[in-house]
Amino acid sequence: MAVVFVSGCTNQNNNQTNTSNTTNTSNTSTVKAFDVKATQTGPSTAKKGTSITINGSVTNHGSSAVADVKASGQDFIRNLGALNPGQTQTFTYQVYIPTDKEVQADFGDNATVSNPLYIGGFAVTCTDSNGSIRTLNSNHLNINLS
Repeated sequence: MAVVFVSGCTNQNNNQTNTSNTTNTSNTSTVKAFDVKATQTGPSTAKKGTSITINGSVTNHGSSAVADVKASGQDFIRNLGALNPGQTQTFTYQVYIPTDKEVQADFGDNATVSNPLYIGGFAVTCTDSNGSIRTLNSNHLNINLS
């Protein structure tokens, strides 16, 4: 199984800084209020003429909840609801891999299915704690065809 990770969108103007001072020492750490990541995984290999399952996940790594989380791709829309800090929502979707003959029927005799097969990332929209609508994309996948 191929596993690929992609960082989400962050807004540098929406960070919270916590500072603590001790004698002659200053420690500063930054906690992002908005830090959402989208990831998809799938098989590393597949065969033409079959369907494969793609697993999607959206995780809130930020310090504030996000609302109205939606994941969408070419053939699907998933309403994932709200995500509290540290929470993940998962979903699956199917992708059919056509045969060369099926592709040639639509695009001509010289057309073939690309190898590796490229599956683009899905899009995520959500509303942050300030009421702003945010968008980000997951990673893409390359699946070797056998």
